[in-house]
Amino acid sequence: MLLMLQATPATAAATKELRLGGVHSPTSFETTEIQRFAALVAEKSGGTLKVNVFPAGQLGDAVSMIENVMMGALDMFANVADWNQNVVKDYGIMAMPFAFRDQEHMKRFLASDTYTAMKKEMIEKKKLRVLADNWYRVPRVLVTKFPVKSIKDLEGKKFRLANIKAYVETWKALGMKPTILPWAESYLSLKTGVVDGMDSPFSSVFPEKFYQAAPYITMTNHSIAPFNILISEVVFQKLTLAQQKALLDAGKEAGDFYTKAIKEQVESHKTKMIAEGAKVNDIDVKPFVEKASPVATRLEKDGDWTPGLFDKVSKL
Repeated sequence: MLLMLQATPATAAATKELRLGGVHSPTSFETTEIQRFAALVAEKSGGTLKVNVFPAGQLGDAVSMIENVMMGALDMFANVADWNQNVVKDYGIMAMPFAFRDQEHMKRFLASDTYTAMKKEMIEKKKLRVLADNWYRVPRVLVTKFPVKSIKDLEGKKFRLANIKAYVETWKALGMKPTILPWAESYLSLKTGVVDGMDSPFSSVFPEKFYQAAPYITMTNHSIAPFNILISEVVFQKLTLAQQKALLDAGKEAGDFYTKAIKEQVESHKTKMIAEGAKVNDIDVKPFVEKASPVATRLEKDGDWTPGLFDKVSKL
């Protein structure tokens, strides 16, 4: 008996799944917008790409996830851009507290030839591509268990900091005792008194509930680095041109929405936190800047970024 084989129509191309790691909590604004990015990728790729998001350090800490993306063990990573200094040292200038005056200052730097060269170096030497970097955040502030009326109030206080050299050296020079802890442990470290305070993007203070453990928020506005999405260049080049465009377009669209929405949300969060007893105050940052500038000079001499970069940034 002969078996009759009937031709069937060609099936649609299989969906390519990409894993994206992050460090922020599932309820944070960053994670919410990364999920928006993932939905846009699926839409713009016609369903041929699916981005699976793993927040809250599920896939490791920031440094290990960046390393895994470079090695191809992880497809994508999203976090604030100053972590990229672990790949290209000149990103360290973006982590330097008080190096950038405001968001417009940061935008001028991102439009510079210097920054373009940094991104090119990441691709060519580390096989790591910046997929989107237009996710402009509100500045970082101090969140403490005690009021901060002057720089003297910080003397001897234990502060949770990220393991970023510019952060640690600057706040140490300002009199603090740095305590390196993962972002995911920030709230608990405040609540249990392991630390007296921390620095945080203002946009994270409400959703992460930091203000409930440390109700004093001081508007130092000391860091303005944007959030960015990284992808393995090896993974990126294996995609079709249409899929690459879908990722790039989704990253930009999500970033534009993030930038606009985060400003609106922060004002609402500020009102809610004050209503619940938080104290939000401005402060003269000139004494902070005066103590931070020598640290920048020393870090530059130590080779943490290209000689002359701090001065170049200051003049933008």
